Amino acid sequence: MSKPFFKQISVPVKISNQQSGLVATFSSTNKAMEQIPVIAFSAHLDTATSPVLPEVIVTNGYVETANRAILGADDKSGVAAMLAAADTLAKSDQPHGQVEFIFTTKEEEGLTGAKLFDLDLVDAAYGYCLDAPGAVGGMIRTSKTHLQLDFWIEVGVPHEKSAIQIAREAMKKIRKNFTLDTGIAWQVYHFGGEVLENGNEKVTILSEFSADFPLENCLPLVEKIKQLFIETGVTYKADVQDVTHMSYHHFSLPETSRLCEVASDAMQALRIPKKALQLEGGTDANVFNDRGIPFLVLAAGFENPHTTSERIAVSELEKLTRLVLEIIKITAN
Repeated sequence: MSKPFFKQISVPVKISNQQSGLVATFSSTNKAMEQIPVIAFSAHLDTATSPVLPEVIVTNGYVETANRAILGADDKSGVAAMLAAADTLAKSDQPHGQVEFIFTTKEEEGLTGAKLFDLDLVDAAYGYCLDAPGAVGGMIRTSKTHLQLDFWIEVGVPHEKSAIQIAREAMKKIRKNFTLDTGIAWQVYHFGGEVLENGNEKVTILSEFSADFPLENCLPLVEKIKQLFIETGVTYKADVQDVTHMSYHHFSLPETSRLCEVASDAMQALRIPKKALQLEGGTDANVFNDRGIPFLVLAAGFENPHTTSERIAVSELEKLTRLVLEIIKITAN
């Protein structure tokens, strides 16, 4: 979809490796504009899916679905605003610096597209990720570190304690001996037992760890959780295995940073109320920040993401498009 669109408006597109997305680049309009920072906007092409295709309608000023299907406004909203802004930019004679529109894939699959994206194709000094729920004007400058901790406990039968009892004992020790300070959370979201073909009992514990600080500060705490599981397993002669998955990294952008100031100035110029948000969950911005390009997350106007009630007001889409264009204008000035 995006590639033919940019070909139609004569804007060059570069395809990233491993089907991770593409970047469309608007060159600076003149030599003077080549001196200003290159900026980027990003959105992801994939959406949460439904068993049935959405029947998209516009009613009472909202884009929504007529059937019980997920609209996919996360992140069709960001994509639509970027395409509309690009179309306007291509037809305008207003001076601007180099602008890059990045479209990623597989964001809903663990931010995979951004993780695989070939950043050699990107020149941006900083960027804006259009991928957060809520009214346009929302800004997300900080995000948590998030890891997934998976544990398996197996015992032969008969045994002095069942695998479930051992798992509960380990979790009890963690809650007793592990102080979760402000900004730290450890949560079990799956706890299930089974009897294997060899007659052994096995318990699977899937959990999430998140914290408001960088990975290096999280690792000692994660190791402490793992150690308590292992020690409990040793005590009761149980086999304990674990796997840690890195979901996304923490980032924190100062309010006085250039990309935050530009976004704030653009909102002020358009009389869009600015609001600081804290997003539960990761975005491509987590990956781009970790890979060395500062990215600020902006609310894209959609509501109720990943549900059959997902929708976006037409006015919010228009506002988001104007905000993208105003950011480009202010950067050039």
